[in-house]
Amino acid sequence: MAKLSRCPHCGQDTIARLVKLMARARAPAICPACGGRSCTGITPLSLLSFFVLILVCGTLLRAAGRLGNRWTLLGVLALFIGGFLYISFHTGLVKLERYPMQRNIAIAVVALLAVGFSWWWFSRGSAG
Repeated sequence: MAKLSRCPHCGQDTIARLVKLMARARAPAICPACGGRSCTGITPLSLLSFFVLILVCGTLLRAAGRLGNRWTLLGVLALFIGGFLYISFHTGLVKLERYPMQRNIAIAVVALLAVGFSWWWFSRGSAG
């Protein structure tokens, strides 16, 4: 039997993981028990997990680029994709009513962190 995710409305484990992963504001996951609509939530912990994943994989990609090894590069890309899917599957569902604003704030924060860190990382590397 497939693992089920908890509905944020009724608290029962009724939503399939694949349905949860594809749940968006335009096509929400619907709980069969209560009919509540929900989307994949972005929590501070999942944001931190994504940031750490980007940090680690960015560092490994830079090292793989210096080594010039194609298999190392493919391994790092596989690690990134696997980590992204793992975090996505383990991020909880949120009620649809509060999701769009939370999603926009989370995207803005992650984008700013990624751009800021990338700028710092590459400007530090080119100076030395």
